[in-house]
Amino acid sequence: MQPTNEPLRRAGRVALAATLCLAAALPLAFAAPQTPEGGSREEAVAQARVRARAAADALTKDLMGTLMSELSQGGPGAAIRVCSEVAPKIAAEHSTGGLTVRRVSRKVRNPADRPDPWEAAQLDRLAELAGRGELPAEVVEVIDGTGNGAGVRTLRYLRPITVKPLCLQCHGDPSGFAPEVRRVLAERYPDDEATGYAAGDLRGAVSVTVALD
Repeated sequence: MQPTNEPLRRAGRVALAATLCLAAALPLAFAAPQTPEGGSREEAVAQARVRARAAADALTKDLMGTLMSELSQGGPGAAIRVCSEVAPKIAAEHSTGGLTVRRVSRKVRNPADRPDPWEAAQLDRLAELAGRGELPAEVVEVIDGTGNGAGVRTLRYLRPITVKPLCLQCHGDPSGFAPEVRRVLAERYPDDEATGYAAGDLRGAVSVTVALD
């Protein structure tokens, strides 16, 4: 009887099958490496911060451009219309993709600009820092899903707004306002709180919220 090589053939087939299975698995393993949870969250926060800054830039640029145009064409009385009609529309245009942007203040002219609890606390803190000459350029905080009532993690961003000399025409001492300014304020904002400021005072902030989840 001739000796058989069947055990060797069987072992070879097993080894080949194992090699093919391993080769098939390798592309999957290297094509989609898993990112550690901490790393992905840090990246999401970094991207949200960039979006928040860009939204604050865009809102400020568009609003100031419109305001200056109204001032040059119709004076302070016409510029007040920007706060009541144009500013909310500009903010809505830049609030997309899980991001919202608006202006807030402790002393509001437009009631829609009243701060939420987080914004109010930060504005109080900013006012204290401004009084010491330590006003920061921005405030950034990540709020987890249990701390904001919305069930999702969010990045909160504030950029302080200070009063410029030009703003005093309708935010300074009311006794110095032009008659047209007093008339428009009385018509549009009978409960106006946003007066009595001096140049350099903290007026409020641009507030941006970005959903992270």
